[in-house]
Amino acid sequence: MPQTRFVYLLFLLLTLCGATVALAAPELVVDRGSFNFGTVAQGKKVQHTFTIRNNGDAPLQIKKLDASCGCTAAKPSTSVVSPGKTAEIDVTFDSGSFSGKVEKTVTLTSNAGRTPVYTFTIEGTVLEQLQVTPRQVSLGAVSSSTATQSKVSVTNNSNVTVKLLNVSVTSSSLQIKPTIRKAELKPGESGTIEISVLAKPEAKILSGYLHISTSHPQKKEITVPVYGSIQK
Repeated sequence: MPQTRFVYLLFLLLTLCGATVALAAPELVVDRGSFNFGTVAQGKKVQHTFTIRNNGDAPLQIKKLDASCGCTAAKPSTSVVSPGKTAEIDVTFDSGSFSGKVEKTVTLTSNAGRTPVYTFTIEGTVLEQLQVTPRQVSLGAVSSSTATQSKVSVTNNSNVTVKLLNVSVTSSSLQIKPTIRKAELKPGESGTIEISVLAKPEAKILSGYLHISTSHPQKKEITVPVYGSIQK
């Protein structure tokens, strides 16, 4: 065999071997990267398991998992996923400090060739144990001679009976008289607190707070801002 042809074949063989080695890489595939947990009561822990697969021809290494906040924890079933195998990412979200719509993320960093970084999403709505409507009371124009009437509704979304024990007032500019119309709330029931408000003489800015004391162990007090404007 001529030396030139031998060198060419050797070069071609080495090139093909090099290409084969270069193609060996892990490939991260996620079955479903988002999860909607619907509506849960405040304080409940939501758990979900995401499944990942290594469709490559080299081991997939899970380097780290980063949650968007301390309320969310994530743990992989293994740190190395063999070619053709699957692994699970267990995610737990603690809803204790949240209300309304929430969205939390967990970011996975790996040695995958195409998508080394992937972000999982968990979302839904957290229902407060005791839900106040409205969250703040806008009175509009308030007089010092004729009382303005308004009300606040408290809904018990917990699974225990709750009592509204007392309503105290903090304000240097408003005279607020609260009346509890329904003190004992069974699960799912709502109660109303009616307020009668007068502006104090010489007041310039009308604002104050209602402090609603309850028997709920995790929600012993609810604070509701109250504000208005001077009636001309």
